[in-house]
Amino acid sequence: MVRKAKRGASRKQVKKQRQPIVWSTLIQPVAIMLTLIAVIAGLSYTQQTATLPILHVTVDGKFVHVDKEALVKAVTPYATGSFLSVNVASLREAGEALPWVKQIQVRRVWPDSLHLIVEEQVAVARWKDNWLVNTKGETFLSKKKDIPQGLAVLDGPASSHEIVVQRYQSMARVLAQQNLAITHLTMDLRRSWSLTLNNEIKVVLGRANSEQRFARFIRVYQKEFKQYEDQIAVMDMRYTNGLAVIWKQGQKPNVSGTV
Repeated sequence: MVRKAKRGASRKQVKKQRQPIVWSTLIQPVAIMLTLIAVIAGLSYTQQTATLPILHVTVDGKFVHVDKEALVKAVTPYATGSFLSVNVASLREAGEALPWVKQIQVRRVWPDSLHLIVEEQVAVARWKDNWLVNTKGETFLSKKKDIPQGLAVLDGPASSHEIVVQRYQSMARVLAQQNLAITHLTMDLRRSWSLTLNNEIKVVLGRANSEQRFARFIRVYQKEFKQYEDQIAVMDMRYTNGLAVIWKQGQKPNVSGTV
């Protein structure tokens, strides 16, 4: 007896293979997370005042007018907090508010110190009565007892100090070749210039072509008038092809010349 085969095929179950766990893909983010936690914890720890407190403040610079003790006293209240959290900007601002302090660089010195590098102002002239000006025309205050002797006095409209200082330095270099110096320099509201020299001669340049007039003054002074400097009160250069001389009272010499 022949048995007939059953129609249809039986389906054999295939077991799915488990994918291997790639540990590297899990370890990397975990490692990054742990590192971040460690960094945050470390920063939090080091920024605590009790952890790395500022214990020392040192000051360096070439001081002529800056009071070093007053500087340290002024910045000390701001040298608080930890080595990393100390407010450097406030400390610098407190120091630079003192007379004669132009700029302060603050450096952290591990683990508990701040080192201040101080640049002192250099005064080239006085501005009006109470102010001084540096080579850039920046004004700063100083106690009258600390004002250096022999500085020229500059004057001009509000916010004109940079222009006046530049002009002063330019003329001072030329005058030095004649053994002359400026004691007073003024630019008025009309931008008219006048200066007084250390031989007490006042030179009026006016507004227009003042640089050319100054050059002409140097030329005629050297050529014609230097020998009479003790007798001259004013030299007015506000003329196209000449000048006017005002002599001191009773001291007019017999002089003539071409300019």
